[in-house]
Amino acid sequence: MPLSLSALLDSMAAAGLHEDIAAWGTAYTQLVQEQVLRRVQEACGYAADPANPDMGLPARLEVAAVVEATVPGISAARWHCHVYIGPTACVLATGEWFPVYVPCIETGVFRLANSFHARDVQELANRKFGVNWGNPGPTAVIEEIVDPPWHEHIDPGADRGVCPGPWDVKGVRVVADEESLRLAAEQEVLLRAELERRPTGSEPRRASLVERYAELLRDVVPPPSR
Repeated sequence: MPLSLSALLDSMAAAGLHEDIAAWGTAYTQLVQEQVLRRVQEACGYAADPANPDMGLPARLEVAAVVEATVPGISAARWHCHVYIGPTACVLATGEWFPVYVPCIETGVFRLANSFHARDVQELANRKFGVNWGNPGPTAVIEEIVDPPWHEHIDPGADRGVCPGPWDVKGVRVVADEESLRLAAEQEVLLRAELERRPTGSEPRRASLVERYAELLRDVVPPPSR
């Protein structure tokens, strides 16, 4: 979740607006239940084909989600959700149960679930708090709350943290925003270098959403063998 939103929620807690924070928690939990789990099913719902280990069969997953407001070791708010996927899935065509197709879980979360979830969180914050999102600087890639300027309350050295979650994970753990944050950090470095080469006052051109998406796909999906 964007750090500016965490800063906003922290300030609300400090002001004693606990009912408003509880309302946010309820709305965010509903978003996870109604949107995130559906998107995970759409993006990751495949079972391993026993006849072809390189293929996945469309299947119904067993999924559950837990919403938490904090990360161990970090005092600031870090609202997030954990999505747990069962080890087997029911093939839609036959009703058979096979192990989940792990490659689709990894690429599905990176390419679809995380990007849609980020947009859903922004829209929810817009409705609840009346905030506006944008790039907080000429080399910024990740959108934060810029009106009111909560992006100014972000600690540049803040640790986003990785929460272990309430339940043990037996299998693959996927951090949904890992790839997008890495890509954003690399692009910000390139934008800063471009800004330094340009005349004072001009801003570097940001990559379009399509360009960023294509770059992300190149990172998470290997090219076909020839």
